[in-house]
Amino acid sequence: MQQRQKKVRSASEALNTVLGTPEAALELAIARLWRHWPEILGAEIAEMIRPLGHRKTTMLLGATNSMVMQEFSFFAQNILDKANAFLGNAYFQKVQIELMAGRPALDQSLLPKFPPRPEAPKPDILGNLLPCMDPSSPVTSCYRAYVRHFRPDLKIPENE
Repeated sequence: MQQRQKKVRSASEALNTVLGTPEAALELAIARLWRHWPEILGAEIAEMIRPLGHRKTTMLLGATNSMVMQEFSFFAQNILDKANAFLGNAYFQKVQIELMAGRPALDQSLLPKFPPRPEAPKPDILGNLLPCMDPSSPVTSCYRAYVRHFRPDLKIPENE
């Protein structure tokens, strides 16, 4: 067992320690395989047979229904060959096809999509405070920039 070191390390050193192992490199390659799944099998096939994960050297795939599961069990070796060719080595030895049963596939993002940020409403009355503000004040300078941002058509005297 490696002796624990009691020194502060940079984030890049710590990540290199974790991600620099052959096991981590393999897991990252498999994650890349899942991300490129539609390109590897083709979009139409990838819609019917989706990656669910792996157990050691067995690739777990999910089928949309039992007919697809039966049909693609005959093409398991073809899928295996394509996946191993993408990885660059013969890591996967077996394919196991199961029904999706509502499980999330790994070839799609599991993070929710955020709605676009609503545009900030433009104020109705703008620039009417400039005559009563000190022209040399930094606050006045900021207010002028604010007015110019929302009302570029408005003529604003620089120093009154």
